[in-house]
Amino acid sequence: MSDINRPRLTPKKIYLKDASFESPGSPGVFQQTAVNPDIEMNLDISSTAIDDDGRFFEVVLQITATATRDGASMFLVEVRQAGVFEIKANDDNQKELLIQIGCPHMLLPFAREEIASLVSKGGFPQMLITPVDFESVYRKKLEQETAGSADSPAETR
Repeated sequence: MSDINRPRLTPKKIYLKDASFESPGSPGVFQQTAVNPDIEMNLDISSTAIDDDGRFFEVVLQITATATRDGASMFLVEVRQAGVFEIKANDDNQKELLIQIGCPHMLLPFAREEIASLVSKGGFPQMLITPVDFESVYRKKLEQETAGSADSPAETR
């Protein structure tokens, strides 16, 4: 395959779309003895074509982390890291792979830094997000969609 026909993913702009930090138990949460909190992490990837040719997409990686201790909320941090990407692909499947795997892979370091900064500014020890295997996340999403469609009743005509 020549370089001209290879799929290409080019970031045009990377930006913070939204960020929030909440610590509903402050300041009392800081008076408790140091205990490692339970952290629940969720991520979501969304995309929107932003041109008529379907070459430019806004991709948003949303990460939400909730820290609790003994059932009480310590903090909640949510970051929506976004980017505008130019995507050149030979077919829709390649385009979907670049959007669901390639783009979030580029966005993750920016989201990771923002989360670490917000949590530290909230008075908690730095929170470091581990690397994410977006290919596995995408495959799992496809399996869930396939299982969901298999469970739904067949359409009648």
